[in-house]
Formats: sequence, structure tokens, C-alpha cells
Amino acid sequence: MKIIKLINTALDDGLAKSVFDHIRNFLMCAFLLAIGTAEFRQHTSEFFGLISSQYSGTGVIGLSLILICLNLYDGIRKISRTKYHLILTIVLIGIYIFLSIRVVEMSWDFRTTP
Repeated sequence: MKIIKLINTALDDGLAKSVFDHIRNFLMCAFLLAIGTAEFRQHTSEFFGLISSQYSGTGVIGLSLILICLNLYDGIRKISRTKYHLILTIVLIGIYIFLSIRVVEMSWDFRTTP
């Protein structure tokens, strides 16, 4: 019963909204990273006929990495207030790395599928 009260208190304090907002932001950044790496890798188009896809892909990769780091920092800052912050921080960074790589791989497979 104590665990249920703890969960209810966390949900009343906005935990669910915070988690879903964080995941949404991460997925947007990961998809930007996937788009940038796909453009960098394939060199298929030019940006309005002015910039080659290599440079625009590099720009999108850089922007997405900055946004991923900002979102990760925000998550770590929020986690640091908890009792088990070191373990949770390590787990969060591991999940970020795994999911980022996985999203990029899935987008490459999706784009190469006829």
C-alpha cells in the first residue's frame, strides 16, 4: 500500500506528464539525428539547390546532438533530486545511447526499403 500511495503522489505531482514530455522531446531529437545521418550518408539531394546534403546533414546532426544533450541534462537535473540519483542517471544515459542508435538504424532500414 505504501508503494501505491507513493505512485499516486508522484502522479499527482505531474510525473506522467513530465515523463511523456521528456520522451517526446528525446524522440524528436533522435529522429532529427536519424534524418541528418541519412542525408550525410546518402548525399541524395541539395538544400534548395544551394547547400549539398553533406553539409546540411552535418548541420542537422549537430543541432540534434545539442538538443539531445540539453534534454539529457534536463533529465539528469531532475533525477539528481532523488535518493538513487547516480544509478538512475547511469540508466538514463544508457537508455539514451541505446535508443538513439536504434532509432538511427531503424530509420536507415526504413529509408532503404523499397
